[in-house]
Amino acid sequence: MLRRFNLHCILFVPFILAVHSSYTFSEEQETKTEDKVEEEKPETKPATKKQRSDISIIAPITKFSQQKEDLSHYLPMKVIKPILAGPNDYTTLVQTNTTKNNKGVVILLPDWQQNATNPKAINFLRKALPDKGWTTISVQAPNMPNDYPSHALKLTERIEENEKTLTTYKEKLTTLMAAVMEQAKNYPGIFLVIAQGSHAALLIDIYEENENIVPTALVMLSSFMFTDDANEKFSQQLALSELPVLDLILTRDNSKVKNGSLLRKKYTNREMKISFRQKQLHNINNGYYPKKILLKEINGWLKSIGY
Repeated sequence: MLRRFNLHCILFVPFILAVHSSYTFSEEQETKTEDKVEEEKPETKPATKKQRSDISIIAPITKFSQQKEDLSHYLPMKVIKPILAGPNDYTTLVQTNTTKNNKGVVILLPDWQQNATNPKAINFLRKALPDKGWTTISVQAPNMPNDYPSHALKLTERIEENEKTLTTYKEKLTTLMAAVMEQAKNYPGIFLVIAQGSHAALLIDIYEENENIVPTALVMLSSFMFTDDANEKFSQQLALSELPVLDLILTRDNSKVKNGSLLRKKYTNREMKISFRQKQLHNINNGYYPKKILLKEINGWLKSIGY
C-alpha cells in the first residue's frame, strides 16, 4: 500500500512541474506580445481640451419668428401677404369675399402670444366671414413684452414701469394697425376690427390718440388688462369713446376677463354709452368661443347698428 502511494506521488510531481512550466511559458509569450504591440503602436499627441469660451451657443429663435415660419410653411402662399410697418416685417393672412355683396373688411387681431390662426375664435372667423360678404385680414401681431407686467416691489414703481413698457409697445402696435388699415383700403366697404384679449384694450387707447385709423366698429373678445390700474383706465376710456363696441365674454373664461367685464359694464352704464353691447356666451372648452353663436352675435349686432 505504501509503495503504491509513493508511485502515485512520483507520477504526480512531474505532471505538476509540466503544467507550471506551460503556464509560465504562456505568461512570457503574452508579455512579449504586449511589449511588441506597445512598440508598434504610434505615439499620439494628447487631445487639446476645448475651452468653454470657444463653444458658440446659438440663440433660440423667437416665438414671433417661429410663428411667421409656421404660417409660411403650412398655409398656401396665395393667402399670405407680408406687410412692412416701420422697420419691422409682419405677416397678414387675407381671405377675400366670396359673395356678390361686398360688406367690407374685417381686421382680425389675436391676443398676445397667439398667432394669426388662433383656434379659439380668430381662425374660424377668418374662414367663415368671407362667406358672409367680408374680406378678412388676420394679423400676426408682435408678442407680449418680456418685462410686462412689472415685478417691482413698490406699487409706484410697478405702475411707472408698466406705463413705460406699454407706451413703447403701443407705438409699435399703432404703426402696425396703420399699415393694415392702408392694406384694407384696397377692398371696398366699411372697416371692422375684431380684437382679442389685451390687444382689444390697447386699441381703445390707441384709437383715442389716432383718429385716422379708427374703424367703423370694434368687437372685443375676452378683453382684459393684467393690472387693476390698467383695467380701470381701459374701462373709463371705453365708456367715453364714441366707437361702437361689442364686448363678448365667455362663461368659462379667464378670471381677469370676468372682473374686467364688470368694471366696463359699470362705467358704460354710468356714461350711458348707447353704442355698447356686452354679451356673455356659453362655451364648453375654457377660452374657446362657440362658432355658430359667435358668428350669429356679430352679424346681429352689426345689423342693429345699421351694417
